[in-house]
Amino acid sequence: MATGIAHTTQALTLEAMIGLQVRYQKHRPGAYLSVEGMPKGTFPIESVHQFGKRMVINDGLIMMESAPTVIIRNGRIVFLLPTGEELYLMIQ
Repeated sequence: MATGIAHTTQALTLEAMIGLQVRYQKHRPGAYLSVEGMPKGTFPIESVHQFGKRMVINDGLIMMESAPTVIIRNGRIVFLLPTGEELYLMIQ
């Protein structure tokens, strides 16, 4: 009998994201997630700052007003906000 792992999920610290090359995949929009300045191609995550419940990536490139749960799943970083919004970045 064969056994396979359908999904691999890991918790991710903010510092572990720095230096990763990522590409925007998709998001579930809402009032607490801003992706207006998202680059079209691959970009590095150069900085991640958390101020209370606000998270800022690359000095304002991506801003989230509610502290998200951040996980790695199937080669992508997933930001799950408590408001129901989601952001998916593919790791290159």
